[in-house]
Amino acid sequence: MKNILLPTDFSDNSINAIHYAINFFKEVDCKFYLLNIYRIPYVAPDIEKTSFDQYNIAEMEEILLKSSQEKLKKTVDQFKDRKGKNHQFEIISDYNFFINSIGNNIKKNNIDLIVMGTKGATGAKEIFMGSNTGDVIMKTNCNVLAVPENSVYQKPLEITFPTDFRIPYKEEELDQLVEISKMHQSNVRILLFDKKGDLDEEQKFNKKTLNKIFDKVPHSYHTLTNIDFEEALNCFTQSRGDVDLITIIAKHYNFFQRLFFKPKVEELSFHSNIPLLVLHKNK
Repeated sequence: MKNILLPTDFSDNSINAIHYAINFFKEVDCKFYLLNIYRIPYVAPDIEKTSFDQYNIAEMEEILLKSSQEKLKKTVDQFKDRKGKNHQFEIISDYNFFINSIGNNIKKNNIDLIVMGTKGATGAKEIFMGSNTGDVIMKTNCNVLAVPENSVYQKPLEITFPTDFRIPYKEEELDQLVEISKMHQSNVRILLFDKKGDLDEEQKFNKKTLNKIFDKVPHSYHTLTNIDFEEALNCFTQSRGDVDLITIIAKHYNFFQRLFFKPKVEELSFHSNIPLLVLHKNK
């Protein structure tokens, strides 16, 4: 059985991510852990001394816990008629800091994948990842499926896997991608972006490794040269028009920084609605 962690603050984008996860794993035995993390709103020290004592804080914690649990139960009820035959739900209300709670729940519940909603870009900043999603990707070793707020679920028949063939690939790192491809009968489109176009010996060796890993799933290679990574991925997703999922290995931290955390003036279209699967080394 798959253990899927679904952090939620009950916003539209987090509810959309839950909907996406339930559909994505419709035919798979899953236990979904709906996690709401909350904290007492900040109170300035001078106000705290005069207006709040330990009893009031404990009372506030109790109120927040009850509210969190009630909202989680309503959320589960909302999806009861849409869940798969072998789906189970468990609700977790946690008074904690966000990344600490995520890390604790990964270990405690043996989580295989985290599915999170992401807030869309605003104005010229054009930042795809919210700070919470970015922290989970960068500060944990669990695979993450980031679902943009305006993403509508589609069976992932086309998966784009961008690479420069510069890192040594390991089978355990790509297990989940291979599994997903088999589950949905997906085609994996391996996109090479390279300034030169000719592979050196290191790249040829790493490509052979990928061939072995993807041996039993449909896959193909595509190359874009004389173009940087952001443009390459954007052009590819635009030209194909049928990309349902982008997958990247967490070792490519420079990709994340350039694609999802750097302020941009120009808009990259794939930021708008294509989910991103970030793979870490398997447990």
